[in-house]
Amino acid sequence: MNPEERRAWEPFLKSVPLFSGLSSSEIRRVAGKMQLLSLPKGATLYNQGEEGDALYIIASGSVRIVNPQQGPDAVVAFMGRGDVLGEVGLLTGERRSVSVRLDTTCEFLKLARQDFEGLARENPSILTHLTRLLCARLTASGSGVQRQAPGAPKLVTLNVAAGADDRLVLALHLAFSLVEQTRRRTLLLDTGPDAGRAARAVGLKPVLVDEDALRALDLNSPGSVRSISQQHPSGLDLVSLPPGVLGGRLYSGIYLFLNYLRESYDIVLASLGNDLGDVERSVLAEADLAVLAGVASARPQFRQLDAELGALVTDRGRLIETWLGDRDPEVDVFSVGARRMAIPWSDAVAERLAASGCAYRALDPEPKALKGIGRLARLIGGVQVGLALGSGAALGHSLIGILKVLEREHVPVDVVSGTSMGSLLGGFLALGMDADEMEEVAVRIDKSWVFENFLWDLTLPRSGLFAGESLLRFIRSYFGTKEFHDLDLPFACVATDIETGEEVILRSGRVAESIRASCGLPLVFSPLRLSGRYLVDGGLVAPVPIRAAAALGADILLAVNLTLPAGARLTSAVERRRRGEGVLSLPMDLATLTELALPEVLRSPSVVDVFFQMIYTMEYEIARTRTDPAHLVIQPDLRGFHWTELHRARELIELGERVAEEFLPRIKALIPFFADYCRAPLRTGSSLLRR
Repeated sequence: MNPEERRAWEPFLKSVPLFSGLSSSEIRRVAGKMQLLSLPKGATLYNQGEEGDALYIIASGSVRIVNPQQGPDAVVAFMGRGDVLGEVGLLTGERRSVSVRLDTTCEFLKLARQDFEGLARENPSILTHLTRLLCARLTASGSGVQRQAPGAPKLVTLNVAAGADDRLVLALHLAFSLVEQTRRRTLLLDTGPDAGRAARAVGLKPVLVDEDALRALDLNSPGSVRSISQQHPSGLDLVSLPPGVLGGRLYSGIYLFLNYLRESYDIVLASLGNDLGDVERSVLAEADLAVLAGVASARPQFRQLDAELGALVTDRGRLIETWLGDRDPEVDVFSVGARRMAIPWSDAVAERLAASGCAYRALDPEPKALKGIGRLARLIGGVQVGLALGSGAALGHSLIGILKVLEREHVPVDVVSGTSMGSLLGGFLALGMDADEMEEVAVRIDKSWVFENFLWDLTLPRSGLFAGESLLRFIRSYFGTKEFHDLDLPFACVATDIETGEEVILRSGRVAESIRASCGLPLVFSPLRLSGRYLVDGGLVAPVPIRAAAALGADILLAVNLTLPAGARLTSAVERRRRGEGVLSLPMDLATLTELALPEVLRSPSVVDVFFQMIYTMEYEIARTRTDPAHLVIQPDLRGFHWTELHRARELIELGERVAEEFLPRIKALIPFFADYCRAPLRTGSSLLRR
């Protein structure tokens, strides 16, 4: 570094704990020994086992500390600007105990061993500071306390294969949704060919950032971003930056500028043009996450962008592909390995923007589009809400009541999993049914309906009393031949391989057959052969399918456990009579009267009673020990109901509503959308943009 560059780094070195106690003259001597090192994203600073010949200070960017002895990707800590690396080797002379890999393009200040030793002889206080730093780090390591990964990607790019109007509407609404759904500091970096139009569309007078403004930025002070950004009343910041400004003489500093934005904001959404020049490619290469969206009229452009992004975003898990509108079932436009979703969209969106010039009016009549953008924002922000619906046969009607309350209170559900009855209702939710529609289905199913629909399904009881064909026809009447990727929400259901006892999470293929397998109560329904396995009710291995919801990408896990201890369930009429229930409170049917009339010696549990009590006990114990991964478990008190009482749907739904209302404050406390510490108001439409 030349003398001018060394002087520029002195304030930064003063802020580093290792040197914070030194005088200005001592800091100047330290800066004189430093070497500037730049490495690209994905590079390795040093590997475990190498000689500790230098100390490094992260001047820009972020890294992860990996211990290969624990596994090739065993991350033990994340570090960023101002953190010190490699100090242990300088003190002890030992070889590197960990590897350091770059999550972004980084700039380091490097201090070689011989230079450090010379400084330590001249300034013994450096050794004191370094010893304290090392002790603090070892203490944190010993207590299990480590720097955690960021809660959301820092830099997110957006490319839209569509017209300029559609691109603008999506970029603005996604940016506002990120503020609203994550409650994090968010910047929209408008760097497309029409930079400045986004600010104008939300009522701000565009301020285009030029080269002089960028050069005047103090990249060591995140707060100086205010000199180039505009603030919307919602809390969103906008920077209107024509891509040409970052080219030319400033091109070599793109990564420094991007790291500066990362340090200034929690999430930076960079809206890029569709022509990928050097600037756009550099931004994409640095991105933590890339979003590619497209419409049917621009399908060839979508494919071209997908191919270009594939070369820049080598980890397909960092790519989200979003289709605006109804997907063409004959042509799968999505690439393999990317995360996928669809957002309802229409040609009228661009027409309304062109007519009004206001972004919020473009989507006002499109509530489903707003809902889809909210889902995309939660996916980007790492706050997806997952719902795991447990097994319980007729008791599962209480799930409908819970869903009614979540729907009424605008509690989002982004992914859903289900077991047994939970798989049917979870499938309905993923299909796009609302809770009222589910209730209509439930109340139609009474004793006469069951008799009419299942009587002719009796089969030779080799593996089940019923073949299950009537159940499958019922499920197909709603799902038809739909496959999992056709559903509105990511969905999985759980079944059990009756031959191996393994849990089987079903996420592909036809939905109806998968739900039928998950609902196949042993001995009642014959096992369903699917993909070479004989599958029965998933409640045998996962009565509350939390693991399946987590596998779908849920960040906030809500679970509903319908299991009860066997002794708490309603069993025979005689047992209920012994508990003190009056005769008039018992169902007056032939089975009840017969059981009450039997002599005591014949009133012992039947084979069927023993079998189902065994299943109840097993499911309860499994559920009790496997709900820890959930952030919140809702468990209705279902004593007083029997698993066969499909005719009591209304009572069970009302019970579910009461339970959900009790849990509602705890549910909302988990979801940033309901936080009250942000300037962004909650919205039911696009009122956020009107502020």
